[in-house]
Amino acid sequence: MNPNLLQKIKSPTSAWVPGPRTLLRITGADRLRFLNGQVTQDLKKLSLGQTVRSAIITSKGRLEADLHISFTPDSLLLETDFTLHESIRARLEKFIVADDVMVEDISTSYILAHFPGLSSPPSQAPSDCLIFTCPRFREAGLDLWIPSTSSWRPTPSPLTDWEPLRIARGLPLWGIDVGPDTLPPEAGFESDAISSTKGCYIGQEVISRLRSVGHVNRHLCVLGTPTTPSANPSPLPIVCLTTENKEIGQMTSLVTVPELSTSLSLAMIQRNHATVGNSVLANGTSWTILRHA
Repeated sequence: MNPNLLQKIKSPTSAWVPGPRTLLRITGADRLRFLNGQVTQDLKKLSLGQTVRSAIITSKGRLEADLHISFTPDSLLLETDFTLHESIRARLEKFIVADDVMVEDISTSYILAHFPGLSSPPSQAPSDCLIFTCPRFREAGLDLWIPSTSSWRPTPSPLTDWEPLRIARGLPLWGIDVGPDTLPPEAGFESDAISSTKGCYIGQEVISRLRSVGHVNRHLCVLGTPTTPSANPSPLPIVCLTTENKEIGQMTSLVTVPELSTSLSLAMIQRNHATVGNSVLANGTSWTILRHA
């Protein structure tokens, strides 16, 4: 299969409204210095009204959260998977010692809607929305945080309509494609979530060592097949095999794209077999590795 096929996957025309998300508001005079020491991205380069992808990792370099951070005049907003709203708040507060920093959970106060391709909000959007530019699907777009008390809601595209784009762009879901056992470079975080120039943050030593003298042992890959998978596929995750039936990884996300007569998937594949163009067997079907995440 031709990797250029992935460029034919386009955003739905309506909004992405994912449901509940963790949203933490971080305030206080030391908020920027404090949070910059906790996350992988360089927040000192963040501008007002901008959202950037980042991560929180352990001292051993393992993922604790895949997240987005937004910059307002008086706060930093941290957004991640809703299942992490207690653990990530506790993780941050553990490191507040003499810092002038407060962490407030405002997850139930706002609803997230992402609009692909927009540079200004819809005319119907209420004036008290929080608005940020955000390349959430690795292309230009706009995030609106709509107050939960507002009567206005955008018309969303079904979340299933976004799966081809998410998978084609190599964007993992927490608890499905990545989790606490994942090293960020295994899942492509270095392309848009890890600064290569910023100073110290928790877990930086591991990331720097992997970048300079080491390598990860597996890669999250985008796979494609021109045939529709079995009508009764095995439950995910699905074991991935070589043509000699050697187990080399797991497929964790899968979607069929009828208009392109293809199916796409995300799979974590052992490094020695994660070469673009290689064939992988999964659920009785031959897949081609199209790219790394």
